[in-house]
Amino acid sequence: MPHKLSEIISWPEQREKAKSYFDSYGWPDNRNEAWKYTSLAHLQEAEFTATSSSVPSKTSPADLEGLSVQISGNMLQLPPKDAIPAGISITDITTDDGARAAAFTYLADNHLLPALSAMHQTSAIAIDIEKTDSASPLPAVIISLTGSSKDGACYPFVVVRVHKGAEARIAELHSSDAGLSCPLMVYEVADDAKLHHIRLQTEASHTTHLGLNQMQMGKNSQINSFAISMGGALSRLETHSLFHGTDAELAQSAIYLGRDRQHHDITSFVAHEMRDCASRQLIRGVLDDKARGVFQGKVRVAPDAQKTDGQQMSRALLLSRDAEADAKPELEIFADDVVCSHGATVGELDENLMFYLKSRGIAEDDARNMLIDAFLVDTLDEIEDPDFAAFMTSQINRWSLARR
Repeated sequence: MPHKLSEIISWPEQREKAKSYFDSYGWPDNRNEAWKYTSLAHLQEAEFTATSSSVPSKTSPADLEGLSVQISGNMLQLPPKDAIPAGISITDITTDDGARAAAFTYLADNHLLPALSAMHQTSAIAIDIEKTDSASPLPAVIISLTGSSKDGACYPFVVVRVHKGAEARIAELHSSDAGLSCPLMVYEVADDAKLHHIRLQTEASHTTHLGLNQMQMGKNSQINSFAISMGGALSRLETHSLFHGTDAELAQSAIYLGRDRQHHDITSFVAHEMRDCASRQLIRGVLDDKARGVFQGKVRVAPDAQKTDGQQMSRALLLSRDAEADAKPELEIFADDVVCSHGATVGELDENLMFYLKSRGIAEDDARNMLIDAFLVDTLDEIEDPDFAAFMTSQINRWSLARR
Protein backbone atom coordinates (compact mmCIF):
# COMPACT_ATOMS: atom_id res chain seq x y z
CA MET A 1 0.00 0.00 0.00
CA PRO A 2 1.23 3.57 -0.59
CA HIS A 3 2.76 5.73 2.12
CA LYS A 4 2.08 8.98 0.26
CA LEU A 5 -1.02 10.29 -1.43
CA SER A 6 -1.34 9.36 -5.08
CA GLU A 7 -2.45 11.73 -7.81
CA ILE A 8 -6.11 12.23 -8.51
CA ILE A 9 -7.20 10.63 -11.75
CA SER A 10 -10.70 10.70 -13.21
CA TRP A 11 -13.21 8.08 -12.11
CA PRO A 12 -13.39 6.41 -15.55
CA GLU A 13 -9.59 6.18 -15.50
CA GLN A 14 -9.72 4.78 -11.96
CA ARG A 15 -12.18 2.10 -13.02
CA GLU A 16 -10.09 1.15 -16.04
CA LYS A 17 -6.96 0.98 -13.90
CA ALA A 18 -8.76 -1.27 -11.41
CA LYS A 19 -10.02 -3.56 -14.17
CA SER A 20 -6.54 -3.83 -15.65
CA TYR A 21 -5.15 -4.81 -12.25
CA PHE A 22 -7.82 -7.44 -11.65
CA ASP A 23 -7.48 -8.86 -15.16
CA SER A 24 -3.75 -9.27 -14.52
CA TYR A 25 -3.88 -10.83 -11.06
CA GLY A 26 -7.43 -12.13 -10.47
CA TRP A 27 -8.47 -13.68 -7.17
CA PRO A 28 -5.46 -14.40 -4.95
CA ASP A 29 -4.68 -17.85 -3.60
CA ASN A 30 -2.30 -18.88 -0.83
CA ARG A 31 0.72 -18.45 -3.11
CA ASN A 32 0.21 -14.70 -2.70
CA GLU A 33 2.08 -13.68 0.47
CA ALA A 34 -0.56 -11.16 1.58
CA TRP A 35 -3.23 -13.86 1.24
CA LYS A 36 -1.10 -16.78 2.42
CA TYR A 37 -3.57 -17.83 5.13
CA THR A 38 -6.78 -16.77 3.34
CA SER A 39 -7.19 -18.13 -0.14
CA LEU A 40 -9.99 -16.81 -2.35
CA ALA A 41 -9.69 -19.64 -4.86
CA HIS A 42 -13.34 -20.53 -4.22
CA LEU A 43 -14.31 -17.28 -5.96
CA GLN A 44 -12.49 -18.12 -9.18
CA GLU A 45 -15.56 -19.57 -10.89
CA ALA A 46 -18.22 -17.79 -8.85
CA GLU A 47 -20.59 -15.39 -10.57
CA PHE A 48 -22.37 -12.66 -8.64
CA THR A 49 -24.82 -9.97 -9.67
CA ALA A 50 -24.04 -6.53 -8.23
CA THR A 51 -27.64 -5.65 -7.39
CA SER A 52 -29.96 -5.50 -4.41
CA SER A 53 -33.33 -7.22 -4.25
CA SER A 54 -34.88 -5.36 -1.34
CA VAL A 55 -35.21 -1.92 0.19
CA PRO A 56 -33.04 -1.57 3.31
CA SER A 57 -34.70 -1.63 6.68
CA LYS A 58 -35.54 1.71 8.28
CA THR A 59 -34.74 0.53 11.78
CA SER A 60 -31.53 0.53 13.79
CA PRO A 61 -30.53 -2.08 16.37
CA ALA A 62 -32.65 -1.62 19.48
CA ASP A 63 -29.56 -1.53 21.70
CA LEU A 64 -27.65 1.11 19.73
CA GLU A 65 -29.04 4.61 19.20
CA GLY A 66 -28.03 7.19 16.64
CA LEU A 67 -28.56 8.44 13.10
CA SER A 68 -29.33 5.45 10.89
CA VAL A 69 -27.80 5.11 7.42
CA GLN A 70 -28.97 1.97 5.60
CA ILE A 71 -27.13 0.62 2.56
CA SER A 72 -28.34 -2.51 0.77
CA GLY A 73 -26.52 -3.10 -2.50
CA ASN A 74 -27.53 -0.17 -4.70
CA MET A 75 -30.36 0.92 -2.39
CA LEU A 76 -29.96 3.70 0.19
CA GLN A 77 -32.05 4.86 3.12
CA LEU A 78 -30.64 8.12 4.55
CA PRO A 79 -32.06 10.07 7.51
CA PRO A 80 -34.44 12.94 6.66
CA LYS A 81 -32.51 16.20 6.41
CA ASP A 82 -34.52 17.75 9.24
CA ALA A 83 -33.45 14.86 11.51
CA ILE A 84 -29.73 15.48 10.98
CA PRO A 85 -28.29 17.90 13.57
CA ALA A 86 -25.96 20.76 12.76
CA GLY A 87 -22.41 19.52 12.38
CA ILE A 88 -23.29 16.37 10.42
CA SER A 89 -23.98 16.05 6.72
CA ILE A 90 -24.74 12.79 4.88
CA THR A 91 -24.65 12.85 1.08
CA ASP A 92 -25.29 10.30 -1.64
CA ILE A 93 -22.26 10.56 -3.96
CA THR A 94 -23.03 7.51 -6.08
CA THR A 95 -22.94 9.65 -9.23
CA ASP A 96 -20.32 12.14 -7.99
CA ASP A 97 -17.26 10.91 -9.86
CA GLY A 98 -15.07 13.72 -8.53
CA ALA A 99 -15.75 12.90 -4.87
CA ARG A 100 -15.12 9.22 -5.40
CA ALA A 101 -11.92 9.79 -7.36
CA ALA A 102 -10.59 12.14 -4.66
CA ALA A 103 -11.22 9.58 -1.91
CA PHE A 104 -9.31 6.94 -3.87
CA THR A 105 -6.08 8.95 -3.57
CA TYR A 106 -5.63 7.43 -0.09
CA LEU A 107 -5.98 3.85 -1.33
CA ALA A 108 -3.50 1.36 -2.68
CA ASP A 109 -3.38 1.18 -6.48
CA ASN A 110 -2.29 -2.45 -6.60
CA HIS A 111 -4.67 -4.03 -4.12
CA LEU A 112 -7.60 -6.37 -4.66
CA LEU A 113 -10.19 -4.64 -2.47
CA PRO A 114 -9.95 -1.08 -3.86
CA ALA A 115 -9.91 -2.61 -7.33
CA LEU A 116 -13.13 -4.51 -6.67
CA SER A 117 -14.76 -1.37 -5.31
CA ALA A 118 -13.75 0.78 -8.26
CA MET A 119 -14.90 -1.85 -10.75
CA HIS A 120 -18.28 -2.72 -9.27
CA GLN A 121 -19.26 -0.01 -6.80
CA THR A 122 -22.98 -0.30 -6.08
CA SER A 123 -23.44 2.78 -3.86
CA ALA A 124 -21.38 5.57 -2.35
CA ILE A 125 -22.01 8.08 0.43
CA ALA A 126 -19.99 10.80 2.15
CA ILE A 127 -20.40 11.69 5.81
CA ASP A 128 -18.92 14.97 7.07
CA ILE A 129 -18.68 15.75 10.77
CA GLU A 130 -17.65 19.22 11.85
CA LYS A 131 -16.96 20.85 15.17
CA THR A 132 -19.95 22.68 16.63
CA ASP A 133 -20.43 25.25 19.38
CA SER A 134 -23.06 23.10 21.08
CA ALA A 135 -22.22 21.60 24.46
CA SER A 136 -24.20 18.46 23.56
CA PRO A 137 -22.23 15.68 21.87
CA LEU A 138 -23.17 14.74 18.33
CA PRO A 139 -25.13 11.48 17.98
CA ALA A 140 -23.52 8.33 16.68
CA VAL A 141 -23.88 7.60 12.98
CA ILE A 142 -24.91 3.97 12.53
CA ILE A 143 -24.04 2.64 9.08
CA SER A 144 -25.88 -0.62 8.40
CA LEU A 145 -24.58 -2.45 5.34
CA THR A 146 -26.72 -5.29 4.07
CA GLY A 147 -27.64 -7.28 0.97
CA SER A 148 -30.33 -9.89 0.58
CA SER A 149 -29.44 -11.98 -2.48
CA LYS A 150 -27.38 -15.15 -2.00
CA ASP A 151 -26.24 -14.86 -5.61
CA GLY A 152 -25.63 -11.13 -5.31
CA ALA A 153 -22.63 -9.00 -4.41
CA CYS A 154 -22.46 -5.69 -2.55
CA TYR A 155 -19.72 -3.10 -3.09
CA PRO A 156 -20.65 -0.11 -0.89
CA PHE A 157 -18.24 2.82 -0.58
CA VAL A 158 -18.39 5.15 2.43
CA VAL A 159 -16.21 8.22 2.97
CA VAL A 160 -16.18 9.69 6.48
CA ARG A 161 -14.48 13.04 7.03
CA VAL A 162 -13.99 14.17 10.62
CA HIS A 163 -13.09 17.84 10.30
CA LYS A 164 -10.56 19.79 12.36
CA GLY A 165 -11.32 19.77 16.08
CA ALA A 166 -14.45 17.62 15.74
CA GLU A 167 -15.32 14.44 17.62
CA ALA A 168 -17.24 11.70 15.82
CA ARG A 169 -18.88 8.39 16.73
CA ILE A 170 -19.29 5.91 13.87
CA ALA A 171 -20.68 2.36 14.02
CA GLU A 172 -20.36 0.00 11.05
CA LEU A 173 -22.80 -2.91 11.17
CA HIS A 174 -22.23 -5.51 8.45
CA SER A 175 -25.11 -8.01 8.28
CA SER A 176 -25.38 -8.95 4.62
CA ASP A 177 -27.02 -12.09 3.26
CA ALA A 178 -25.25 -11.60 -0.08
CA GLY A 179 -22.86 -14.17 -1.47
CA LEU A 180 -20.07 -11.59 -1.61
CA SER A 181 -19.80 -8.48 0.56
CA CYS A 182 -17.00 -5.99 -0.26
CA PRO A 183 -17.42 -2.79 1.76
CA LEU A 184 -14.81 -0.06 1.34
CA MET A 185 -14.59 2.58 4.08
CA VAL A 186 -12.35 5.66 4.02
CA TYR A 187 -11.87 7.69 7.21
CA GLU A 188 -10.12 11.06 7.10
CA VAL A 189 -9.51 12.33 10.62
CA ALA A 190 -8.18 15.89 10.48
CA ASP A 191 -5.90 17.78 12.86
CA ASP A 192 -7.07 17.84 16.51
CA ALA A 193 -10.05 15.60 15.67
CA LYS A 194 -11.13 12.36 17.36
CA LEU A 195 -12.96 9.31 16.04
CA HIS A 196 -14.74 6.68 18.13
CA HIS A 197 -15.32 3.73 15.82
CA ILE A 198 -16.74 0.21 15.99
CA ARG A 199 -17.07 -2.37 13.25
CA LEU A 200 -19.27 -5.45 13.65
CA GLN A 201 -19.41 -8.27 11.10
CA THR A 202 -22.34 -10.68 11.63
CA GLU A 203 -23.05 -11.73 8.06
CA ALA A 204 -24.82 -14.88 6.82
CA SER A 205 -23.19 -18.30 7.07
CA HIS A 206 -22.73 -18.46 3.28
CA THR A 207 -21.26 -14.95 2.84
CA THR A 208 -17.69 -14.14 1.86
CA HIS A 209 -16.84 -10.81 3.49
CA LEU A 210 -13.89 -8.80 2.15
CA GLY A 211 -13.82 -5.44 3.88
CA LEU A 212 -11.18 -2.69 3.80
CA ASN A 213 -11.00 0.30 6.13
CA GLN A 214 -8.55 3.08 5.27
CA MET A 215 -7.77 5.46 8.13
CA GLN A 216 -5.91 8.71 7.57
CA MET A 217 -4.74 10.64 10.66
CA GLY A 218 -3.80 14.30 10.92
CA LYS A 219 -1.77 16.18 13.52
CA ASN A 220 -2.79 15.59 17.15
CA SER A 221 -5.68 13.37 16.04
CA GLN A 222 -7.00 10.32 17.86
CA ILE A 223 -8.73 7.15 16.71
CA ASN A 224 -10.25 4.59 19.06
CA SER A 225 -11.35 1.69 16.86
CA PHE A 226 -12.71 -1.74 17.76
CA ALA A 227 -13.88 -4.58 15.49
CA ILE A 228 -15.62 -7.91 15.98
CA SER A 229 -15.79 -10.60 13.29
CA MET A 230 -18.25 -13.38 14.09
CA GLY A 231 -20.31 -14.07 10.95
CA GLY A 232 -19.77 -15.23 7.39
CA ALA A 233 -18.23 -18.36 5.93
CA LEU A 234 -14.98 -16.55 5.15
CA SER A 235 -14.27 -13.07 6.44
CA ARG A 236 -11.32 -10.72 6.05
CA LEU A 237 -11.38 -7.43 7.93
CA GLU A 238 -8.46 -5.41 6.65
CA THR A 239 -7.41 -2.02 8.01
CA HIS A 240 -4.75 0.39 6.73
CA SER A 241 -3.89 3.24 9.12
CA LEU A 242 -1.60 6.08 8.05
CA PHE A 243 -0.14 8.79 10.29
CA HIS A 244 0.24 11.98 8.28
CA GLY A 245 0.56 14.34 11.26
CA THR A 246 2.64 14.43 14.44
CA ASP A 247 1.42 13.63 17.96
CA ALA A 248 -1.40 11.37 16.80
CA GLU A 249 -2.68 8.30 18.65
CA LEU A 250 -4.29 5.11 17.35
CA ALA A 251 -5.93 2.42 19.50
CA GLN A 252 -7.06 -0.35 17.18
CA SER A 253 -8.29 -3.62 18.63
CA ALA A 254 -10.29 -6.57 17.35
CA ILE A 255 -11.89 -9.86 18.35
CA TYR A 256 -12.72 -12.78 16.07
CA LEU A 257 -15.12 -15.52 17.17
CA GLY A 258 -15.34 -18.67 15.07
CA ARG A 259 -17.26 -21.94 15.07
CA ASP A 260 -18.06 -24.76 12.64
CA ARG A 261 -15.77 -24.21 9.61
CA GLN A 262 -15.69 -20.40 9.69
CA HIS A 263 -12.56 -18.56 8.59
CA HIS A 264 -11.79 -15.17 10.16
CA ASP A 265 -8.88 -13.00 9.02
CA ILE A 266 -7.87 -9.78 10.78
CA THR A 267 -5.22 -7.98 8.71
CA SER A 268 -3.79 -4.58 9.58
CA PHE A 269 -1.12 -2.25 8.28
CA VAL A 270 -0.02 0.76 10.35
CA ALA A 271 2.26 3.27 8.63
CA HIS A 272 4.03 5.67 10.99
CA GLU A 273 5.13 8.47 8.65
CA MET A 274 5.53 11.25 11.25
CA ARG A 275 7.32 11.53 14.57
CA ASP A 276 5.86 11.43 18.09
CA CYS A 277 2.92 9.15 17.25
CA ALA A 278 1.62 6.05 19.04
CA SER A 279 -0.30 2.98 17.93
CA ARG A 280 -1.63 0.09 19.99
CA GLN A 281 -3.23 -3.09 18.69
CA LEU A 282 -4.76 -5.84 20.81
CA ILE A 283 -6.21 -8.82 18.95
CA ARG A 284 -8.07 -11.72 20.57
CA GLY A 285 -9.57 -14.80 18.94
CA VAL A 286 -11.80 -17.60 20.22
CA LEU A 287 -12.19 -20.63 17.94
CA ASP A 288 -14.36 -23.71 18.29
CA ASP A 289 -15.05 -26.81 16.14
CA LYS A 290 -12.98 -26.61 12.91
CA ALA A 291 -12.84 -22.81 12.69
CA ARG A 292 -9.68 -21.00 11.65
CA GLY A 293 -8.47 -17.57 12.72
CA VAL A 294 -5.75 -15.41 11.20
CA PHE A 295 -4.03 -12.25 12.36
CA GLN A 296 -1.59 -10.46 10.07
CA GLY A 297 -0.30 -7.19 11.42
CA LYS A 298 2.47 -5.00 10.09
CA VAL A 299 3.81 -1.80 11.65
CA ARG A 300 6.08 0.31 9.45
CA VAL A 301 8.13 3.15 10.94
CA ALA A 302 9.51 5.60 8.36
CA PRO A 303 13.02 7.10 8.71
CA ASP A 304 11.67 10.46 9.93
CA ALA A 305 9.19 8.93 12.41
CA GLN A 306 11.35 9.26 15.50
CA LYS A 307 9.80 8.81 18.97
CA THR A 308 7.28 6.30 17.58
CA ASP A 309 5.54 3.98 20.04
CA GLY A 310 4.05 0.98 18.22
CA GLN A 311 2.64 -1.96 20.17
CA GLN A 312 1.00 -5.09 18.82
CA MET A 313 -0.24 -8.22 20.61
CA SER A 314 -2.31 -11.17 19.35
CA ARG A 315 -3.72 -14.02 21.43
CA ALA A 316 -5.95 -16.89 20.38
CA LEU A 317 -7.94 -19.33 22.48
CA LEU A 318 -8.76 -22.75 21.00
CA LEU A 319 -11.85 -24.51 22.34
CA SER A 320 -11.33 -27.50 20.05
CA ARG A 321 -8.29 -29.52 18.98
CA ASP A 322 -9.54 -29.20 15.39
CA ALA A 323 -9.48 -25.39 15.44
CA GLU A 324 -6.49 -23.48 14.04
CA ALA A 325 -5.00 -20.05 14.69
CA ASP A 326 -2.26 -18.37 12.64
CA ALA A 327 -0.46 -15.16 13.54
CA LYS A 328 2.03 -13.12 11.56
CA PRO A 329 3.00 -9.90 13.38
CA GLU A 330 5.68 -7.81 11.68
CA LEU A 331 7.75 -4.72 12.43
CA GLU A 332 9.55 -2.75 9.71
CA ILE A 333 11.57 -0.02 11.41
CA PHE A 334 13.73 2.58 9.65
CA ALA A 335 14.11 4.99 12.60
CA ASP A 336 16.42 4.50 15.56
CA ASP A 337 14.59 6.27 18.43
CA VAL A 338 11.44 4.16 18.78
CA VAL A 339 9.66 1.86 21.22
CA CYS A 340 8.02 -0.98 19.27
CA SER A 341 7.06 -4.52 20.15
CA HIS A 342 4.89 -7.37 18.96
CA GLY A 343 3.90 -10.82 20.14
CA ALA A 344 1.52 -13.70 19.57
CA THR A 345 0.28 -16.64 21.64
CA VAL A 346 -2.12 -19.56 21.04
CA GLY A 347 -3.50 -21.69 23.85
CA GLU A 348 -6.37 -23.74 25.22
CA LEU A 349 -8.66 -23.30 28.21
CA ASP A 350 -6.87 -23.90 31.49
CA GLU A 351 -8.03 -27.33 32.70
CA ASN A 352 -7.13 -26.49 36.31
CA LEU A 353 -9.34 -23.40 36.26
CA MET A 354 -12.15 -25.39 34.63
CA PHE A 355 -11.87 -28.04 37.36
CA TYR A 356 -11.85 -25.38 40.07
CA LEU A 357 -15.00 -23.67 38.76
CA LYS A 358 -16.83 -26.97 38.27
CA SER A 359 -15.85 -28.09 41.75
CA ARG A 360 -17.66 -25.00 43.06
CA GLY A 361 -20.89 -26.17 41.46
CA ILE A 362 -20.66 -24.13 38.26
CA ALA A 363 -21.98 -25.90 35.18
CA GLU A 364 -19.38 -26.71 32.50
CA ASP A 365 -20.86 -24.37 29.87
CA ASP A 366 -21.04 -21.53 32.38
CA ALA A 367 -17.46 -22.19 33.49
CA ARG A 368 -16.24 -22.12 29.88
CA ASN A 369 -18.05 -18.85 29.22
CA MET A 370 -16.57 -17.30 32.37
CA LEU A 371 -13.06 -18.16 31.20
CA ILE A 372 -13.78 -16.88 27.69
CA ASP A 373 -15.08 -13.60 29.12
CA ALA A 374 -11.94 -13.26 31.25
CA PHE A 375 -9.81 -13.88 28.16
CA LEU A 376 -11.56 -11.09 26.21
CA VAL A 377 -12.15 -8.51 28.92
CA ASP A 378 -8.91 -6.54 28.54
CA THR A 379 -9.58 -6.08 24.83
CA LEU A 380 -13.14 -4.85 25.43
CA ASP A 381 -11.74 -2.37 27.93
CA GLU A 382 -10.05 -0.66 24.97
CA ILE A 383 -13.43 0.77 23.83
CA GLU A 384 -13.67 4.29 25.24
CA ASP A 385 -17.26 5.10 24.29
CA PRO A 386 -19.55 3.52 26.93
CA ASP A 387 -22.50 2.96 24.57
CA PHE A 388 -20.26 1.29 22.00
CA ALA A 389 -18.64 -0.83 24.73
CA ALA A 390 -22.02 -2.05 26.02
CA PHE A 391 -23.21 -2.84 22.49
CA MET A 392 -20.13 -4.84 21.53
CA THR A 393 -20.13 -6.70 24.85
CA SER A 394 -23.75 -7.71 24.23
CA GLN A 395 -22.77 -9.13 20.83
CA ILE A 396 -20.10 -11.33 22.40
CA ASN A 397 -22.58 -12.50 25.04
CA ARG A 398 -25.01 -13.52 22.30
CA TRP A 399 -22.29 -15.52 20.57
CA SER A 400 -21.46 -17.28 23.83
CA LEU A 401 -25.10 -18.14 24.51
CA ALA A 402 -25.54 -19.46 20.95
CA ARG A 403 -22.66 -21.92 21.55
CA ARG A 404 -24.64 -23.89 24.14
